[in-house]
Amino acid sequence: METDVIEQLTEATSLLARRNAALEDFAVLAAHELKTPLNAALVADDPRQSVREALALVESLLDAARAAGDPSAPASPAAVLDEVLRDLDPKGLHVVSELPDSFPLPGPALRVLLRNLVRNAVAAGARSIRVYAAQCAGRWTLAVDDDGVGLESDGYSSGSGVGLGLTRRLAGQYGGEVELAPRAAGGTRALVALGAAA
Repeated sequence: METDVIEQLTEATSLLARRNAALEDFAVLAAHELKTPLNAALVADDPRQSVREALALVESLLDAARAAGDPSAPASPAAVLDEVLRDLDPKGLHVVSELPDSFPLPGPALRVLLRNLVRNAVAAGARSIRVYAAQCAGRWTLAVDDDGVGLESDGYSSGSGVGLGLTRRLAGQYGGEVELAPRAAGGTRALVALGAAA
């Protein structure tokens, strides 16, 4: 009996330590990412754009916090992409999507991932993006291909930077990883790969 209680306490303590470490990491990420637009606002003649970026970062961070550990059913990626495009309202962006009926992530998490990947493509000057997802050999992938300036250009990293860091951290919570690669035709492919299909 005492052994069971000790094991339960040990497990609970371990879980609490992992959650505290994740919260600490998240707080460090938030502080680091907010410094860039806020510092830019301090030196800008017109700080409004930098303040808007900071507010967008706060919104992304809050969405990510709400998404963490959400046990809801897998999301409809087409519906989530529509929400993201309404939120961002990217002027002049042509979007093509090839998405399945569901994807093994909760809606809030998928929304944060897609919003940050699309925002990065727009910040890179993309005029056209293709968003697609597929399952193969027990792995799910979600990709955003863009025709922007590409990884080699300073223009790709001209945004706030929260998109990639937050996307990697959030994907990792679901056993996934994020990779960026140059496209042969120019631009960038952002790929989210998840382990086992749900």
